[in-house]
This record gives sequence, structure tokens and C-alpha cells, in this order.
Amino acid sequence: MELGAFVVVPGGEEFSGFSDVRSPIAAAAEKVRPLYSSRMPVLGNDVLQSWIERVRQLGVHNLWLTSSPHDGSLAHSLAEFARQGIERMLLIKLKSYAEMDLADLLRFHCERRNPVTEAHDAQGRLGVSLLDQLALQTEIQNSIGQNSICSNSIGSSSTGQESASNLHQYQFSGYAKRILSARERQELVGDGLTGACAMRPAGTAMGDQVWIGEGAKVADSVRIIGPAYIGERSIIRAGATIGPFTSVERDCEVDCGTTVERSTILPNTYLAPGLLVQDGLVDGGYMEHLVWETVADLRPAGLGSRIERPKSTKLAYSTSANNSNKSGLLRAESAFAWDLTAASTASQPWRRVQL
Repeated sequence: MELGAFVVVPGGEEFSGFSDVRSPIAAAAEKVRPLYSSRMPVLGNDVLQSWIERVRQLGVHNLWLTSSPHDGSLAHSLAEFARQGIERMLLIKLKSYAEMDLADLLRFHCERRNPVTEAHDAQGRLGVSLLDQLALQTEIQNSIGQNSICSNSIGSSSTGQESASNLHQYQFSGYAKRILSARERQELVGDGLTGACAMRPAGTAMGDQVWIGEGAKVADSVRIIGPAYIGERSIIRAGATIGPFTSVERDCEVDCGTTVERSTILPNTYLAPGLLVQDGLVDGGYMEHLVWETVADLRPAGLGSRIERPKSTKLAYSTSANNSNKSGLLRAESAFAWDLTAASTASQPWRRVQL
């Protein structure tokens, strides 16, 4: 049975931290947690590549990517692929980092002989499913009804009972973290810094659990307390303190005397002098507190802002496993690019990746 692999990247291909449908100001004012792009790097790594390496290990030679968030359109376009002869589909919604053996998931799915298998952990869906052609045919026949198979398995966040006759749950007990949650992203950063998961910082080890990315500039008077990571081309100015359990991602600037502890600073973020940032995730001019789950707008007081992204840092992907680091994860930027060609289905903007 032919297996096809499909990856849905929420929030589009460009880095955009606040992808809530409301404006960032409205989200901050209402004190709700924003949704962070799954393409944001973690310790300089691209989580998408970790999944692609796992798909490659299955012997799959082609993978299709899309950034569309519309689940109904997604179901219809997958059904079009099924009509073209792909009888079984591995669908990954890029919402988590999970050290999953996809071959074991495939074995489980084949043994149960069910149209749909979903991977779950103790917190619920991981965004990984296997769908047979029958499930997609049923979807079209039901015109994507509210309780249809694909509506549940592809994108619904409902916590209600699944259709037991059509859906099997694959219970995953290995390492997994959601990457659209600020708190779990920070837990993943800590685990990567301390070796508690397979992810490793994309930089040069400079001391006891301290990594520095290529082109980063750190003033002599900066204090770095491991475990900590400073990403490519980031600038840490005099008197600043970084760490412990802190990740400053690429192209950031931490100004004089600012202290960042137990926090993540997302790409292209500027932090003003003399700040104390603890237990936070900062994206440009906004900060989410990891404990209180509230969002603060740093811009009116000039405490933080977005740094304009250089044109030379356009996101790219690698075609070769030799270009990835020891953990099998690709850095968020690369000099190599996949040959992306438009897929034949018209209802969904898919791009094919040759593995």
C-alpha cells in the first residue's frame, strides 16, 4: 500500500510569533495566551526537520507541505491525493516536538486495520495521524460533516468522545512537548540545554552548558550562567546577564545591564537596558509570563521591540542529512534549499519535498 507523508505548518512559512486572529494588542489587553508559530526556532533548531528526518527513516521519498489552517479544505485536498492513488497517508500537524518511532505507529495502524489512527500522549493529541483511503472517501461522501472521521482526526480540538468504530488511539509514552505553548516551549528549551531530550543547541559549546551561535557578539563584561544558549548573530551588550535556563534565539539584541533568566527570547527581538526578565517568552515587543499566562505589551514604554529582519536571513531548508546537526535537527537557517514544486491538487497550496 503506497504511503504518502503530509505536513501542515500552522501560521505560514514566515516566522510570526503572534498568529492569533486578533491583533497582538487585543490579545495582550484581554490577557489571553497568544499562539506562537511552530516555525519559531528552539535552541536554533527547526522542529519541522526533526519530523522530516523521522519520515525519511520510513523510506518515504516524497513529502508534501502546506501552511493552510483550514481543516475542511485540508480534508478535501487529501481526498484528491487519495483519488490519485495514495492509499495511506501520514499526516503531521506541526504542533509538537515528539521523539516518536513512526515505524512503530505504522505497525500499530496496520495491526488494528482501522481507517484512522491518532497519536496521543498523556495530554491528548500530538497532531500525528495515519489515514487510509477509506477514511478520506467517507469524508467526501459526508461532505465533511461535523462528526466525520477527518474533521475529528485532522484538526478538531474537541475533547469529546471519538468514533470508536473508526478511530484508534496510539498511546505515545516517549518524550513530547507542544511547541505552540509558551510554557512547554520553555520546558523543551530546558530539556535541550540539560540533555534530557535528543535536541541539542545549534552552536559551539563554550563552557559548562553554555552554547554560542555563529556570529554572536557578547561583551566581555556579560555574565552567562549555564545552562544557556545565545543564537546566531545575536548581540549581548555590556553588563547583561544571561541564564540560567535561557535561550536567546538568532538576531536578537539584549542591551546593557539587562538580566534574562529562565526565559526564551524569540528571533529579531530587542530588549532595552536595565530590564529583569524572568519566566517569560519575549517575541518582539510582547512578553508572555510563563506562570501567570498573561501578555504584556513592552512597546509603549520602549522596553522591547521587533528588529527588522535582514533580507539575507530568509528561511530555507536542507536536502541532505549531512547538513543537519548531531541531533538530526536542521538549524532555522541554511545555505541549502529544498527543491519545492507545486503539487497537482488545486484546492490546497501544497509543495512537494524530495527527501
